[in-house]
Amino acid sequence: MYDIIVCYRSVMLGFREIEAFRAVMECGSISAAARMLATSQPNVTRLIAVLQRRVSYPLFIRHSRGVTPTPEAEMLFAEVDRSFNGLTEIERAAQEIGEYKGTQITLGTVSAAVSQVIPKAVSAWQKAVGDISITVELRGTQGIFHWVRTRRFDLGLVSPLGEMRDVNVVARWRMPYVALGATRHPGFGETGKLFDIANSGDTPLIVPGMGYILALCEDTLLARMIRKKRSIDGYISLTAAHLAMAGLGIALVDPFTAHYFEGAFDAEVRKWNNAPLFDLVLIAPPDQARSRASVRLGEMLISEIEDVISSCSWNLAGNRQTT
Repeated sequence: MYDIIVCYRSVMLGFREIEAFRAVMECGSISAAARMLATSQPNVTRLIAVLQRRVSYPLFIRHSRGVTPTPEAEMLFAEVDRSFNGLTEIERAAQEIGEYKGTQITLGTVSAAVSQVIPKAVSAWQKAVGDISITVELRGTQGIFHWVRTRRFDLGLVSPLGEMRDVNVVARWRMPYVALGATRHPGFGETGKLFDIANSGDTPLIVPGMGYILALCEDTLLARMIRKKRSIDGYISLTAAHLAMAGLGIALVDPFTAHYFEGAFDAEVRKWNNAPLFDLVLIAPPDQARSRASVRLGEMLISEIEDVISSCSWNLAGNRQTT
């Protein structure tokens, strides 16, 4: 059952003999020790005999009422008990690690995942596993890349413009940006129609970073219209959406922010023709075995992202790539 060997004063002692010795010391008899260890009395007697031969001194004195430990046995038991207590602590630690207790995870994210995806993933973790110690930092994509590459973040949710190097790409989604504003905003035009920037009149356009949006825009005509129309730069979708809900115009936002505002603030969301595509990428440190906790939280993040995509009322289609 065990193949652990413990060395006491250059004497090689087998774990099974030590376990039998400890049981006899605690129970006060061979028969009680055998019941404790779920084995036979002769087997315990044999293990004690082997142990006595190896240490070369007697450990127990037999009598009609059982056995009495010798002074040397009392001294040895003190050492054995300390060792077993240490093993118990190791077993407890191993079990807690297996149950994710004491888990600490650091996650860097762009704003798109802050309102719904991350809170829902953490909630799913708590329901399935229990408490988790997690640090969530809202940063720009380049900052998250750097911290994931240097292993200061266990996971990152980013929205890159170019190639992703020196990171482990866990999953990736590409989805179009959408238009968002207050319900029945005149800039939307007819109900049920796609948002048409060319027919939105003098309604201000709110963008989440002009340079970023233009870099994503593959339609040159649309890029010119956005550049001409834009009157407010919100820098990120979350800010742009808040400005739009204050009646300041129609915002161009990522679909995750739009989904949250639609549910929380009754925002109106419309698709655009040829809208620039929003990338959301789940990344992990490169060339490194990920912890079980990191893998499991990553799976929960993917599940929540897929849930948002499937529940968008404007029938958003997401293109997911995973590794």
